Amino acid sequence: MCKMCQGYSVDEYIEGVIRTIDRCGWALQYVESEVDPDGIHPAFCYTVGLTNFGSPEIVLTGRGPHESSRILNSLGASVVSGMLEVESGIGCTAAGFELFTIEVPDCADILYTASDVYGQGCFSAVQAVWKDLEGALPWEGIPSTVVQPILGPVPV
Repeated sequence: MCKMCQGYSVDEYIEGVIRTIDRCGWALQYVESEVDPDGIHPAFCYTVGLTNFGSPEIVLTGRGPHESSRILNSLGASVVSGMLEVESGIGCTAAGFELFTIEVPDCADILYTASDVYGQGCFSAVQAVWKDLEGALPWEGIPSTVVQPILGPVPV
């Protein structure tokens, strides 16, 4: 159950996120999937705090909370240690996944916790897109916007 569901205010929740960032370097925000009249909105997870290291925040779609945590914590540790410089258009591996990053335009419109921490327009984000079992990125094979929604422009 999320902190807000337990009765925390938005301010109390954000204060907790900031404490986690101060202690660990970054925090993770998992957003559950939902279905509404506009359609299905698949779950996703993202970092909050990598902005403090001059890096874009990182978003991951199409994985459960535990797998998302493993991947994003691995990427976060690499960024904080200086072993990885994240930007759009790079390939990397994390937690056994081959990834490719793309820009997430208008990221403040979906990364609400990062917006609350940094302010709208004061951070950027990339999506870490994972390769499927055949080694293909979504735009290279049969695309599935339900399994792994793509949040930005794909490479040409």
